[in-house]
Amino acid sequence: MGISLLASSLRLNGHDAEVFDLEMQLADLRRKGEDVLLYDGALSTADVLAPELAAPVRAYGEQLWQIIGGSSGGEPLGISVMGFEQSASALLLARLALAHDMPVMFGGQFWTERSASEVIHALAPFGSVTVTVGDGWESTTAFVERAAPETIPNSYTTNPTPGGAIVAGPRKVAKSLPPQPVYDWVPWEQYEDFGIATYKNPTPARRAHLYVWDKQCNFRCAFCRVATGSRAVLTPPKVAIDSFADLAKAEVDQLNFMTNELNPSRKYLLRFLDELEARGGGGATNWFTYIRADRLEAADFGRIRQNGGRLARYGVESGSQRLLDLMRKDYDVPTMSTTLRYAAAEDVWNHVNFLVGFPGEIADDIERTIDFLAANVDTIHSVRINPFYLPPDTPIARAPEEFGIQLTTFDSGWWQYQNSDGSLPDADVVVERVERLSRACSDLGIGFAGTDPFFLLDTISRYDAVPDAVKFLKDAYPLFWVPAPTDTYKALIGGYEVKSEWKEIALKRQRNYSLSICTD
Repeated sequence: MGISLLASSLRLNGHDAEVFDLEMQLADLRRKGEDVLLYDGALSTADVLAPELAAPVRAYGEQLWQIIGGSSGGEPLGISVMGFEQSASALLLARLALAHDMPVMFGGQFWTERSASEVIHALAPFGSVTVTVGDGWESTTAFVERAAPETIPNSYTTNPTPGGAIVAGPRKVAKSLPPQPVYDWVPWEQYEDFGIATYKNPTPARRAHLYVWDKQCNFRCAFCRVATGSRAVLTPPKVAIDSFADLAKAEVDQLNFMTNELNPSRKYLLRFLDELEARGGGGATNWFTYIRADRLEAADFGRIRQNGGRLARYGVESGSQRLLDLMRKDYDVPTMSTTLRYAAAEDVWNHVNFLVGFPGEIADDIERTIDFLAANVDTIHSVRINPFYLPPDTPIARAPEEFGIQLTTFDSGWWQYQNSDGSLPDADVVVERVERLSRACSDLGIGFAGTDPFFLLDTISRYDAVPDAVKFLKDAYPLFWVPAPTDTYKALIGGYEVKSEWKEIALKRQRNYSLSICTD
């Protein structure tokens, strides 16, 4: 979706843009029988930064180069990196582009000033690169127009003087809404084939994200990067439905309406449904959304279901009112239960996220959460449990003393911290509590099938009612009801093996969300 938005922005500013989804293209090559090092071997950042590339790495680089058409002659290349597992490929492609005199810019959700600096220094032997950290559409346009590095918003660029400081552009939060994405470049058949292979469903389906934007949320959750408490201005429902209609014309079958960081209020949700119904409803498109577990009425969920909404995802985080108040969730436990009951009665699948290890949490908070699960066992269809880590630029990071902690070291995408009395948080205690909560879910018959929401939506969409989808998943994927770290379920869906333990992610961010390449 992000690259579709950037392409739209460039076109509106008079620039042509070719768009490639490298991960999807590589998966397609592999399905056709080609060897792809990314999947069939090991690829590290050290491999792609070596003075001389090994033969398998050169061959893989040639695959990447051919996918983008082997361009040369100074055309700018933008590379969106959406996780650590993509970083080695991105560095390799950048190295090849620099050898062909192509200006290179990196972007993506997880860049930080630190990881930008690491990449700039790592690629310095091969040429100058720019990394944008934050909102990227204005930065990308400025880069394509060859703006001076010090004027490119939210960017960091190699200093042309050897040994000089990295050139930083002005920090800027976009005031206007970005353009809606364009999808005319999408090789839909490849996406359909990928879904068939991954989800083991022979019926072709097209999947996409509906772009509803703001980098600020009008709620004030302590651990959220976009929490403001008041200043959010989401994409107007009319504009969002225009985009919905464009995706429907492209025969998109399954859609993500709202991401986890921007849970719509009831007011916004009803305006969205009003506009959707005025255009004739959701048609054949099934969709899921994150939603606040605030007061919603049974009729609200009836409208959601009638217009194609099949799956609701809630950041409930805890069943303890005390802990919810510490988190500044502004939730009421009885209201959450009522909302879940209304949704289930209208045949909407309820997926609930819990957070374990927030500063100030005590053992009794876990017991209260288990009580909440037991009280709502008939209306909670799947759960995901996330160990806490402390993200930067969040209310708790900006005012840690208000939460009884002190920040110590920033480490590849998260803050390490100590309690105000000088003691350190105990990752082993977090793991024990995660495992306690996981076992309780399993004992109650609540599974963990919501790890991949598109997988879950694909399953739900095959059936007229949630109980039928639950039965299918229990028969076909019984391991979803066995407590395990989240990556285990992702591997189950993707058909690969992984070794994962809760202690690897307790109080720290998962590796894939960090673009740090430092191996010291």
